[in-house]
Amino acid sequence: MKAPHALLLLFMCSHLAHAAAPAKPPPGPAAVMPFRNLNTDTSLDWLARGMTETLISDLRASGRIQLVEREQLDAALAELDLQERKQSTESTAVRVGRLVGARTVVLGSIQRAEQQVRINARFIDVETGVVLDTAKVTGPVDRIFSLQDQVAARLIGSPVKPRAKRPSGREAVLALETYGRALQAPTEDERAWLLRATLAGSPSFEYAREELSRLEKRLAEHALRATPGREAADAELRAMMLDPQRASEERSSAALRLLDANYIRGRWRTLVQDTERVLPLGLPLYQLRLPAETALWFRIIALGKLDQLDAARDAGDTFLRTYPQSLMADGVDSMMRASALARAANEQSHKAMIEGLATEELLFARRIEELERKGQPTVSVRMERDYNRCFKPATHHVNAQTLVACRAFYDTWGGGASAIEKTYARNAREAEIAALVRLRRYNEARERLAAYRAIDPNGEQASVARVLVVNIRASDEE
Repeated sequence: MKAPHALLLLFMCSHLAHAAAPAKPPPGPAAVMPFRNLNTDTSLDWLARGMTETLISDLRASGRIQLVEREQLDAALAELDLQERKQSTESTAVRVGRLVGARTVVLGSIQRAEQQVRINARFIDVETGVVLDTAKVTGPVDRIFSLQDQVAARLIGSPVKPRAKRPSGREAVLALETYGRALQAPTEDERAWLLRATLAGSPSFEYAREELSRLEKRLAEHALRATPGREAADAELRAMMLDPQRASEERSSAALRLLDANYIRGRWRTLVQDTERVLPLGLPLYQLRLPAETALWFRIIALGKLDQLDAARDAGDTFLRTYPQSLMADGVDSMMRASALARAANEQSHKAMIEGLATEELLFARRIEELERKGQPTVSVRMERDYNRCFKPATHHVNAQTLVACRAFYDTWGGGASAIEKTYARNAREAEIAALVRLRRYNEARERLAAYRAIDPNGEQASVARVLVVNIRASDEE
């Protein structure tokens, strides 16, 4: 018999055998050690890492046991050598528990064989080193969260309430895999990208949302601490660039460094402003780069990012007239052609939307007139009409019209009573928030999301709008 099939048979024979949960949880605070992947295939490390964090999240949400914070635990684990971290023995767990002030340590492992998974956990008293209890569960991998609930219930002594709208089946496995790989990511940017990917595939995956929220908060704090120094450095470069008493090469160097810094950070509005400062200075070539030429190039890019397409086109025309022999001329020409095609397509789409909306307005007017003539209620048709006024521009990204029509819809019709009415109201709020994000009006988007949460917390929790707002990076704001 092949080893994987033998292991699978062993799993199935021992399926879900464990005793009743204890009457009360062990003494806290408790430290949940990283679960070990018992498979020889290290590509499955995401399974152990992901399940460790989702278990911690559920235990914390239960309110039944105090947990050691992850930062404390990570700091203690960093004091161990590599071999100790890999082994995760009971003596190692007790040592870590003492370092972080825990009274109980959870030590566990996870093992997968084909479509079955086994989770083992031991609860260890830090003071005595005695194993207080064990939990062993086995089942299909696509029921991973149900199995995890059994381990958590064993630890806290009562059933765990499953997270609302938690994914199941194949979606659960995919979400956990992307989430687990995010936790293993070597950089915070890669971690954030993978967490966003998790939420894109499973918007209700609260574990990823919580982790992304913590990460975004930490990154924002880093950016906030870095802002004064960064702003001071930028101000110094501007002063150097504008000081006629300094050497020309020094001024050119300062101008180029300032433009590069704003481009790298994606600070498009600031970049546009700094190009306006650089262009009239007539600074000389520095290390084969001309500041005015570089400023125009960055100006075209920044205006395009800000959707100021007319201004970007004018800047492109100026560049090609001024620097026809530039190595960047072909790139500018390509950007302008692409922009012109996109503009034409947008204008055609916008025109079609306006014409379609006008035709539909006439149809709605006839339906309402016919109902009134028959003495029948027109409320549902008027609601459908108002929703169409919101939905059409939203799908075509006509942001200004979307903001007016969608706000008018939910101000007029409220949250709705029937299922379809609630769907209309939720879609209108989401369309408004999405338009605000596209317009980079981030504070307003946050305010509207908060208002949505206050009116309809269930709708807000499962909304795409929430993902859009959560995913606003600190570098997106100026």
